[in-house]
Amino acid sequence: MKVKRCKHAKKVVSFYKNNFGFREPFQIIVDGTFCQAALKGKINIKEQMPKYLCCAVQLVTTKCVLAELSSHAALHGANAIAKCFKTHNCSHSTFLPPADCLDSFIGPTNSKHYCVATQDCDLRHKFQERGGIPLFHIIRNTIVLEKPTESSQLLMNEISLGKVSPTLPEQMEITLDNNQPSSDTKRKRRRPLGPNPLSVKKKRLKKSVSVASGGILQKNKGRRLRLIRKKALQQLANDVMTEK
Repeated sequence: MKVKRCKHAKKVVSFYKNNFGFREPFQIIVDGTFCQAALKGKINIKEQMPKYLCCAVQLVTTKCVLAELSSHAALHGANAIAKCFKTHNCSHSTFLPPADCLDSFIGPTNSKHYCVATQDCDLRHKFQERGGIPLFHIIRNTIVLEKPTESSQLLMNEISLGKVSPTLPEQMEITLDNNQPSSDTKRKRRRPLGPNPLSVKKKRLKKSVSVASGGILQKNKGRRLRLIRKKALQQLANDVMTEK
């Protein structure tokens, strides 16, 4: 079960890293409800959060959250846990409820790439509809990172389309190219090239005529030699007969 939780966390973390530009260490804003749930479940947030995400984290809170916890004596333990985290100045002149403080601190676009750890269902639902905000909550004494919502998927698609679409100067160049009149000159078609002379076999010369002529000459020469020999033999025979 622990392996599945870690795989799920790695998958969600890589989604926010690749699509929304989140980088380590992850800045996680913790409110009083999350600290109270961790106290009941005996969860050490500083130890468990980096192990669960398998990356460096920075736990932070706001002055409004600390003021809300310090005003209730029953939340003394949660207040002690929250004081261990880094306190961000939310620049509110008067202390706001933690939900309103976190909402205004993150802003509509979450440009500073904050994560939110809270048990407030209404606040989580608001951030789920906004998209692009990693959310943590505690279930059965375990920290859970919520999977990206549909709003986050749609926002991711819009960001990817913005990266792919041409910029304003590129759009102006495209419109200028389209408005230019087309030239009437036709392009010359290339003629089909012949075969590569290096790859073509050389033509063989016909030897039939030469062979035939050579054969005729050889036959004629043989006949002449035979006639000469015959005449020579006849001459010798006549000479012998005359001597006798």
